[in-house]
Amino acid sequence: MSWIPTQPQAVAALTLTAALVLTALPSDAVMAAPPSAPGPALAAVTFAPGRGSQGTRAAAAEASHSPTLPAAAQARPATVPASSIVVAFARSHLRAHYRASATGPASFDCSGLIWRVFKEAGLGGKVTSQSARSIYLSYRARGLASRHDPRIGDLVVWGNGSHIGVYIGNGRAISALIRGVRVHRVRAMLTPFTAYLHTHLSTLARPAWKLQVATHMRTLRHTTRSVFLRDRPSRSGASVGSLRVGTRFVVLARRKDGAGRLWLRAMTLGGRTGWVPALASTR
Repeated sequence: MSWIPTQPQAVAALTLTAALVLTALPSDAVMAAPPSAPGPALAAVTFAPGRGSQGTRAAAAEASHSPTLPAAAQARPATVPASSIVVAFARSHLRAHYRASATGPASFDCSGLIWRVFKEAGLGGKVTSQSARSIYLSYRARGLASRHDPRIGDLVVWGNGSHIGVYIGNGRAISALIRGVRVHRVRAMLTPFTAYLHTHLSTLARPAWKLQVATHMRTLRHTTRSVFLRDRPSRSGASVGSLRVGTRFVVLARRKDGAGRLWLRAMTLGGRTGWVPALASTR
């Protein structure tokens, strides 16, 4: 007479089998989500029953139809400090020209640079004005202005709001000066130092792909026609999506295919990645 497990016995067999299989998985069985998929991703775990007992096979079959995965098997997207992203965007605009009331991307005044940098970093709520004086008064009214203990990503104000920049550490700041966007010492300005405005970016995290966008911002291009994103630099590469005409992206890498055509590894400002033909884009 064959043994037919009761419901509690079947549940116990399932639990034991899942534990044994997950323990046997290699350490890299659960992969993190790639930059092209900034949202949470689920790692698929395949149960492959061998010549085990009937109970083991039944448990594996039931587990393979389970609608959810253990919490440990859910990959989390990589994040980085928001302060690193802000500084990277600020550095991407170094050497840009100065022009009064300009907000970029080719020219800036001091507050226009700060407004642009925080907007690009997805932190526009931290800088809601294009006036250095207004930014200063807003932070001071909330008790977020002081002359001590700056953190990377804080704002720096000189002349009671006549000039503003972003603090990058080691007593230095980036700001838009008459000679252009430059790195300089906080205390080396002719205009007297007023205060640091504490943005508390050290307590915030943002998707790591935003740091990649910031790092490559100087390579910014846009598509001149609708184009497929491909998984490799070739016309035979599988499509992983498409970009509309005018889509902005940064260039992560360049490569030629067998026919000598140049391809660009693109990352959109929303984090999507793939290869596009260089001829389909321009600066």
